[in-house]
Amino acid sequence: MRKIIHSFFYALLFTPVLAYVYMVYLKLPKSIIHLYTFFGLIIGIIFVLRRKKKYIPKFTWFLFFYAIYRFIWLQFADVNYHPLTFFYYSIYNFATFFLIIIIYNTRFSDKFIQNSIKIIKVTVILAVIASIMQVFNNRFLNAWQFDMNENIYLFRRTSIFGYVNPNALGLSYIPLAAVFIGYLLRLKHKSYILFTILIGITAFLSNTRYVMIGFVILTIQYLVFYKIKFKSVFRYVLLVFGAGLILYFTLAYLGYDFKEFYENRLFAEGDITETSRYKAIDNFLYFFPQKPVFGTGVHLTDEIKKASNLIGSSQIHVGYLSHLVSYGLVGSFLLFGFWFTLARYLYKNAKKTNYWGAFFAYLIFFFAQATLVYSSIFFTGLIFALIFDKYFQDKLVMSKFSIKNAI
Repeated sequence: MRKIIHSFFYALLFTPVLAYVYMVYLKLPKSIIHLYTFFGLIIGIIFVLRRKKKYIPKFTWFLFFYAIYRFIWLQFADVNYHPLTFFYYSIYNFATFFLIIIIYNTRFSDKFIQNSIKIIKVTVILAVIASIMQVFNNRFLNAWQFDMNENIYLFRRTSIFGYVNPNALGLSYIPLAAVFIGYLLRLKHKSYILFTILIGITAFLSNTRYVMIGFVILTIQYLVFYKIKFKSVFRYVLLVFGAGLILYFTLAYLGYDFKEFYENRLFAEGDITETSRYKAIDNFLYFFPQKPVFGTGVHLTDEIKKASNLIGSSQIHVGYLSHLVSYGLVGSFLLFGFWFTLARYLYKNAKKTNYWGAFFAYLIFFFAQATLVYSSIFFTGLIFALIFDKYFQDKLVMSKFSIKNAI
């Protein structure tokens, strides 16, 4: 069973490559994430049935009851899904629940972690190369957007994650990068500076604001890791300044006009009240009171979609507000309860182990929900945040045990 589990997690790390094969050569339905979800559920059920004694983290119960809540709503919702899509939406929260149980009942070896780090290093290097190439050719590794004439400051670059999910760069790669940088800091590898710069180039070349801010959140863990001493603050400022200069000259070399980038992309609306996120508040205040307790039961009704289109959006473009409208106070209490207790759990572990990568990976995800609408944490970076959290917990227990025996 251990080999199957390790193989599944390695496959998650190879998602960009496997997703390309899945869509381009095999031409299978939906995306590879759907396939992962089905396998994750099967592996999880077998693992739980075979294991007599199981540790189930308390925070997972919120997810379990939220999964039941979503499942029940889906059975009565007025939706016209393909059978595979309907099955996917019915089980993906349960799959995540079982994967968390697997992770916190598995002792990950040094070899597994080291192999994972090697794959992540290659991923970072390939990601920055792909992002630079997409500046010159926006068709390169891009399954979602093909307009060759689109303004280079508006085009959303997905790097090597174009065949995974249009938001995989921000919801999977940047959290995975936080896990990676946290590991390098924890083991005091000096290469964290180089890799931070490479990750930053990919983030800013994405032309996606929440990805850029996610990268900034990633770097804050330097201050926390070094306990915000003057030396660490100076080091952080020096790193940010140096990385900023390298990023500036790299983008300038690629032909970026920073004034146009600022006006056309970074602050294109000119005023926060003109953004679809701000205008989404009015839609929330209109629709939420109609069904505040249990919500609409679906992500988008025809009425919500029409109202969103009128303000230049496809949905209520603030995840927290959208979840409240869709699943009401009851469903949102379960979902937000899961997120909050998970964050608290990772924070407490980080304080004990001084490994902050997992906690910051989830901070990036939580911030992204201010603009995206995703309830699922079934993303490679977030799954590996839990794996590395468990690994460093085990290392701490083993070190305490060794000290106790030595005494």
